[in-house]
Amino acid sequence: MSGKAKDAVPEPWVCDDTHRFAVAKAAFEQNFAQFRHLNEQMNRIPPFAVTLTAGLWYVAVVVNNYGDGLSPLMEQLARFALMVFAGISNFALVSIAVRVRDVMSGYLQSIKRFEGEWWVERSRPSFFWFEEYSMISMYSILMVAAAVLSWIGAFVLFWPWAELSIWWGIAFVTGSLTATILLSYWMPRWLTR
Repeated sequence: MSGKAKDAVPEPWVCDDTHRFAVAKAAFEQNFAQFRHLNEQMNRIPPFAVTLTAGLWYVAVVVNNYGDGLSPLMEQLARFALMVFAGISNFALVSIAVRVRDVMSGYLQSIKRFEGEWWVERSRPSFFWFEEYSMISMYSILMVAAAVLSWIGAFVLFWPWAELSIWWGIAFVTGSLTATILLSYWMPRWLTR
C-alpha cells in the first residue's frame, strides 16, 4: 500500500447476519454491474468523439458543394458552423466523460469496502501522472486539442465575412461555449422541478 489516503482500502464490511449479508451481496453485485456499465459508457466516448469530429470535418472540408440552392456565402457559413460545432461537441464530450468517471468513483468506494482484503490493489504506477483519472485525462487532452483545432480551422479556412472582424467570430464561439456550459448546468435542474 502506498499510504496515501485516497489509495487506502476502506474498512472491510463484516457481517454475521446471513440475511444482511445476502442483501449486501445483492447490493454489491448491482453496484459492480453499474460500475462496469459506466466503464463501458466512458470508454465509448473517445471513439464517438473521433467519429463525430471526423465526420464533421469531412463534410466541412472535403464535400465540394452543398447544393445549388446555397449561395457561396451561406455555404462558407455552413462550413464555419460545422467546424465550430465540432469544437463545442468535443468540449461537451470531455465534460460528459469526466462526469461519468466522477460517478464511477462513488461505486468504486462501495465495491472496495465490500471486497475488503480481497481488493486487488494496483501497483505503483509506471509514470507519476498515472493516478486516478489518468486515462480519462489523456483522452480529454486529445478531445480538447481536437476542439481547439476545429475552432482554428473554422477561422483560418472558413471565416465567411472578410469585412467583419474575426473578433466577432471569437465572441460567437466563446458565447456558444458559455451557453453550452450554462445549459448543461441549468437544464437538468429546470427539467426536474
